[in-house]
Amino acid sequence: MDSDPAVVLVDGERFEVKLDNSSFTSEFSLTTSDVMRDPENKNNSLTQFNSPMPGTIISILVSIGEKLVVGQDIIILESMKMQQTLQSNVEGTVVDVKAREGDQISEGDLILSIR
Repeated sequence: MDSDPAVVLVDGERFEVKLDNSSFTSEFSLTTSDVMRDPENKNNSLTQFNSPMPGTIISILVSIGEKLVVGQDIIILESMKMQQTLQSNVEGTVVDVKAREGDQISEGDLILSIR
């Protein structure tokens, strides 16, 4: 971004935003209906994590068989030239990873499954 402040439109309303140039990363926590009902995955159900936005998979930080804890970084996704760190909202074991580093994904695409 070359201008300071940046001008953005949200629902047709104009805002001026001053950016901190030290970092252009942000964090996302994925949510699914299964996660909301059973955050500790006590019923041993399969929880699927889907992309919250279109982008490119930069890095997959977990592998099949790995045990996850809530808040653990699982994927780095680049969207709109910004890197987003996706975090787990459940404890469990990674049972399947559908995405690969470098994949272009759309909003809603399956990334991985946890049991």
